[in-house]
Amino acid sequence: MYKYRLGIACVALSGMLGGCGGGGSNGIPKISSVNPLSTGVLQFAVGTANIMTPAGPVGGLNVVSTYRQSDGLSNVLVDTPTITGPFTLPPPSSAGGGVDPYSTLPGGPSVSEVAAGGKITGTSQSVHTGTPACDQTTPCTEANANGGTTTILPNTSTFGQAGGVFVNGISPGNAQSGIPGTQDGQAWSYVPYSEPLYDTTSTAFVPFGGPPAFDPDKDGLGLRDGLSNLGQGVLGIPLGISTFEGVGASSGTYNLSLQVPTGFSGATPTYGTVSTTATLASTVKLGTITAPTLALDGKGGGSFTVASLPAGVTEELVQIVDFGDGSDAAETCQGPLGATQDTAGGGAGPVYYTILVKAPGNYTLPDSIGPNTTVSSGKTDITPSPSICTAAENTTALGATDAGDSYTIQAIGADYPLYESLYPNNVTQKPTLAGANGQADITISALVGPAASLAHRRQSGFRRFHR
Repeated sequence: MYKYRLGIACVALSGMLGGCGGGGSNGIPKISSVNPLSTGVLQFAVGTANIMTPAGPVGGLNVVSTYRQSDGLSNVLVDTPTITGPFTLPPPSSAGGGVDPYSTLPGGPSVSEVAAGGKITGTSQSVHTGTPACDQTTPCTEANANGGTTTILPNTSTFGQAGGVFVNGISPGNAQSGIPGTQDGQAWSYVPYSEPLYDTTSTAFVPFGGPPAFDPDKDGLGLRDGLSNLGQGVLGIPLGISTFEGVGASSGTYNLSLQVPTGFSGATPTYGTVSTTATLASTVKLGTITAPTLALDGKGGGSFTVASLPAGVTEELVQIVDFGDGSDAAETCQGPLGATQDTAGGGAGPVYYTILVKAPGNYTLPDSIGPNTTVSSGKTDITPSPSICTAAENTTALGATDAGDSYTIQAIGADYPLYESLYPNNVTQKPTLAGANGQADITISALVGPAASLAHRRQSGFRRFHR
């Protein structure tokens, strides 16, 4: 049983109110019966964001959070977050375009959040399943089955009912219960929110981390080794960032609170609240970051040079994402777990590689850390594939002339221990979330590379997996 699988399982179950612990068959953890408010530690840091878009750099708010129990796993299965502070929100977006019907992601906050000012929140689990969404500041009037009308209170929000704080930040991993067409206990989604949140410029990306930086099974292939069963669409380790594009952040005190189910009073669910604060002392943003240029070596890998880190940045994650050859082939040189995508919606999805950069210098994407091609043989027989298939390698695999894989490259810079704080790199209850200045500032480059013009469309098909 792999610890990261257990961490995901903690996010994926529902109807059980205590923290995740112990172990069980099929990755289902035992659930403690103690009040989760007394066992977990909620952590929170805030910072500025500098996001490069096609129109130029845009500012925003970066939020980093964890809610863990003593072994580093998620403390709860369900929670509803609320962030308040001295910030302004961009224009509202309509609900229903994201993971659940009450969420206004990806495009923006809800109407009521904008009206309230300085508030980003989720929709309480106490809103009954099937209640129509009401995305306005005053109650909505809906026709009912009896020919009359029903009054619905405003119930839309940024995170809807799916979003909660877990092992690595805010994700749409709240467990479902009583929702038609779903299985009680499964997460709304196993895929993190596309970043940046509130993106309106088609620059959003799915924040998954891959090898060589993220390699929980220590076999060099990250989660593409075929050994983990973490849910459809889980293509890497979530990076734990929640970056809100276009949010005007001012200095001052910020608060993160979670509404947490604690039990029942008769047939009525009961809830408690846990909260913590963070300070934004400076609104000075990190320097603008530029993605490096990847030079392929013709053998599956490549190299790039980082001449310098932007002002204030202490570490970078360079993200290289392989989108495959663009064909409808069932497999390319990476085999069944590779970056194949066909028009019917098949294929395993993009392959994520992450390289940690702490200082200027030359860095390498290894030639052969691509998905395992012997997926039925277990851990004793790992056969890696090329990291980025060349035209010759794909032609050999397909038995017909084919193109090489297309890819993007992007850089994410931070002044806090972004990489070091993430599970499973860090399995403590209280990882350090802020940098030396007490903040968690971030700077995000534009996507570049041969697949940059297609990346947003291609990734969008993989961030909507729910099971």
